[in-house]
Amino acid sequence: MSIRLGKRSRSLLATGALTVGLLGGAVAVAPSAAAWTYVGECSSSHKIIYNTTSSQSIKIPDVWYQGYYNVRCWMDYGSAGVGVEALQLALKSCYGRSIAVDGEFGPATRDALKYAQGQEGITVDGLYGEQVFENLKWARYKQDGTRNGCASRDF
Repeated sequence: MSIRLGKRSRSLLATGALTVGLLGGAVAVAPSAAAWTYVGECSSSHKIIYNTTSSQSIKIPDVWYQGYYNVRCWMDYGSAGVGVEALQLALKSCYGRSIAVDGEFGPATRDALKYAQGQEGITVDGLYGEQVFENLKWARYKQDGTRNGCASRDF
């Protein structure tokens, strides 16, 4: 049994298929409203006050971007610098990993990061980005600059 479509039916069917195709593509590639927009590789780090009642700070990786330090940065195997050092410090002091704090994102840093990602229940891929920033514990400091344990980012 075959169905014969008239000219109008074929036109509507083609228009509908085109619309579904276009909308489907737009939905597939459109970022969510909460998507993290990376502005560069983490090349610096700073201590920022995370708890105003105690004036304690945490040390986090960031990048200089358009006149400001921005935490929307990434790191992965081969990255280097003080941003990597801040991550390594957190992995060593907050997750007990035996790694050098040398600013080189090599196999030991990647493995330590995978361990920490597993501990925090986030994607285990050895890459630093939004999930890691949001969920890792960071080296905590008192006002006088002495280390004071670890803290989750809660600001």
